[in-house]
Amino acid sequence: MPYPIHTPVMLDEVIHYLSPMPGKRYLDATLGYAGHTIELLKAGAGVVGIDRDADLLAIATDRIVKEGLADSFTGVNSSFADALDPARSDLAGKFDGVLFDLGVSSYQLDTPERGFSFRYDAPLDMRMDQKLAVTAADLVNGLGKNELVELFTTLGEDGNAKQIVNEICARRLKQKIETTEQLSNLIISVVGRPRGIHPDTKVFQSLPMPVNSEREELKAALPSALSWLKEGGLVITIAFHSLEDRLVKGWMNDAKSAGQIDILTDGSVEPSPEEVARNPRCRSAKLRVARRIA
Repeated sequence: MPYPIHTPVMLDEVIHYLSPMPGKRYLDATLGYAGHTIELLKAGAGVVGIDRDADLLAIATDRIVKEGLADSFTGVNSSFADALDPARSDLAGKFDGVLFDLGVSSYQLDTPERGFSFRYDAPLDMRMDQKLAVTAADLVNGLGKNELVELFTTLGEDGNAKQIVNEICARRLKQKIETTEQLSNLIISVVGRPRGIHPDTKVFQSLPMPVNSEREELKAALPSALSWLKEGGLVITIAFHSLEDRLVKGWMNDAKSAGQIDILTDGSVEPSPEEVARNPRCRSAKLRVARRIA
């Protein structure tokens, strides 16, 4: 199976902080294409990789097998909040580091039928786990006007939210909005053709969060991650959305005040200009690192 070229975000920084070597063990809570995990495995470390997307987990596992690194890898098909629940026992021991590379994966964005991108005409789906019941189309057609405005304003930070929602409410009375193209054309009809950032971006960025309960998952997983860390172990987060980064920052500040962690990054670390030039998708990434001390 041929795979697209995948560039893991801020790989040099992740490897620098984790310092992988034989005998160390890491948990990749957002496995994706396994870009970070493969480099950890190549350094001789062991990795447990979690992904709620069964298709993506299969692809990542196949990549790892083809690299000859499968003996040191265990894959888990689960949300990271469920996998990191302290009541679980199947992760078998403590870790030297836990990595969260948050948000929608490149695979999901680049697979048209998953419905995450306005670049393709596809069902308006946006589920990371295909077993989930609610799709983005269900939200667009089922939420009330005020709920949609709140969603697009709070999660998408879209200044045109009210106008877009007014048009959604008018159109869905006549016909359900069921595809990415329908929603994209609607937004453009309200906002106009793109100049700079595409007018669809903020709405399409906001919808996966409630569909996949991303913020709720993260709120549950961050404190749970500490229970799986050895003393001195690291939590590394890479966030692409300002709301997720603020959530991480708030948790780290609270955990530091409680004497649970030291924060190792001064604010957040951003990709270098050279990395952004190579991989424009990383431009909004913010990396934060904390060390468990108790």
